[in-house]
Amino acid sequence: MKLELNQDGLCLKRNQLVTVRGGIGHAIVCDSGTVWVTQDGDPRDIILRAGESFMLDRSGPTLVQAFEPGAIS
Repeated sequence: MKLELNQDGLCLKRNQLVTVRGGIGHAIVCDSGTVWVTQDGDPRDIILRAGESFMLDRSGPTLVQAFEPGAIS
C-alpha cells in the first residue's frame, strides 16, 4: 500500500483503510473528506467530516477508512 504524506497529514484514497496501533490518547483529525473510525472492542462507529476529530480511548488497534478522498492527521 502506498501512503502519501503532505502538509495536511496522511492522504487517503476512496475506501482506503489504515490501521492505527498504539494510538490511545491521540486524536484522529479529519482534515478533508469523510472517514469512518472504529476501535477494537468498541461498538461505536465514528464518522468524521472535515474539521472534526476523535480522541482514541482504547488500547487495541483502530481502523480508519476513507469514504471519499481526503486527509487525516
